[in-house]
Amino acid sequence: MLKRILIITGILIVGIASFSLFNKPSEVDTAVANKEEPEPLSTQEREQHFSTLNTVTEKIHEKYGELEFAVSSNSKIELNVKVKENEEYFNSVKRDIESIAKNVIKSSTLKDYTVVVERMDLSFVTEETENINKELSHIASSLMEGLKHNDVFGNINTEYQNEYEKSITIQTSIKGSDKDAHKLAMEIEETVNEILHSKELNSVSNIDSYKIIILNAKGKVVN
Repeated sequence: MLKRILIITGILIVGIASFSLFNKPSEVDTAVANKEEPEPLSTQEREQHFSTLNTVTEKIHEKYGELEFAVSSNSKIELNVKVKENEEYFNSVKRDIESIAKNVIKSSTLKDYTVVVERMDLSFVTEETENINKELSHIASSLMEGLKHNDVFGNINTEYQNEYEKSITIQTSIKGSDKDAHKLAMEIEETVNEILHSKELNSVSNIDSYKIIILNAKGKVVN
């Protein structure tokens, strides 16, 4: 099963592939009133941030394997877990999910973030976002199938900011960032390119606009 799809306008990690969505354009991260706009994250900070969000997602999955949810962060210094469940079940797991998230971030770069767990609002999902979501899901599932026998392959995350800023991030168990690590990463990148240009994905337009990012076990770019 495809574990998760990443779609970033802020940073959003979706828990289950059968349910994925986008940040509403009018609600894209904005600074809290009377606070300064945060500085853009450096590459290292972004990698650490991304890794922490992934860990939160994995820990929730460990306990609630079939739960449909999304983990995200915003410039209000909040880590949000949005859950797609009925109100009764949501209320029964809310505190536990909040505790899981807090335990993960307490020793991370997100330690000062407030954890907010809430039910998911689907009213903003438009036909356009549905179509983009289907494309991302199709790409991710094809790559999962094509890479499933690779010894160092971990997870796939797809990112869509706009038509010209799209990426595919492959998380691996590659250790270090030396020449051997780079060689392994390039082999994975070559395989990804072959899959992207295969018959399976020939219906996807502008496939070359996706940037391929290979991360090692510590979340650092190695390709």
